[in-house]
Amino acid sequence: MRAKKIPMILAEDCYRRLRSESGVSLVVVLMLMVIILAMAGAGMLFSSIDLRASGNFRAGTQAFFAADTGVNDAYTRIGLDPAASIPAFGPITLPGGIKYCSGKVATTGTNCSSPQALQAPSPVTVSGYSLGQGTGYNTTGYQFYQYQVNVTGVQPQLSSVREVEAQIQYGPIPQ
Repeated sequence: MRAKKIPMILAEDCYRRLRSESGVSLVVVLMLMVIILAMAGAGMLFSSIDLRASGNFRAGTQAFFAADTGVNDAYTRIGLDPAASIPAFGPITLPGGIKYCSGKVATTGTNCSSPQALQAPSPVTVSGYSLGQGTGYNTTGYQFYQYQVNVTGVQPQLSSVREVEAQIQYGPIPQ
């Protein structure tokens, strides 16, 4: 008969221990800590991804504006001397180590190591340049030099490169 009473005592003891609420708060706190740590880890992961993405965007924007500055430089060179304005220029370094040079990215490389000369201008006739009356009016139009300008901008810290292509007309020129 003893064999029957021992299992009953163990079963009652186990039932009593399971009904007891001691230790439940520890389990709840541990589960909350796991959830909070997972959320904090995900937040840090996403913020580091956003930080890298915004840094790459900033570097690309700086490279674009460097190339845009190069287009303005080429425009100024054309205005100063249209006949001698096609030689290569650059690399020209701006504050922050950003630089630009003439040419396409495929030719200049990602560090402006080999700038490319501008394309020789081609004369184009533009009609309707002046009023249709008075001295100097030309019904056939006037000729302009048309340049295709490619400039590469480089932001070397994050290896960001952008290219800007512009069509520039200078004139009128004598026919």
